[in-house]
Amino acid sequence: MIWYALAAFFPCIFVVLFSVLTRNKWVGTILTLVIIGASVQKGFFHSEWIIFIDVVSMLAGYLIIDQLELHKKEDE
Repeated sequence: MIWYALAAFFPCIFVVLFSVLTRNKWVGTILTLVIIGASVQKGFFHSEWIIFIDVVSMLAGYLIIDQLELHKKEDE
């Protein structure tokens, strides 16, 4: 059960974090996708539902970044 909870939150947090750090929503999304892809290839996923939840969570993170425009903040 913990795997499903982690899959629901971590990709969203990673997309937001990487997008804010790199100031580009596409780079943040691609970095998160690479991390998840490497985990899938190494066999750390127990079911296809976890991959589906990861993708939905990544989409949620992308929408959060896009709506709040956190990736466009300027240094002052």
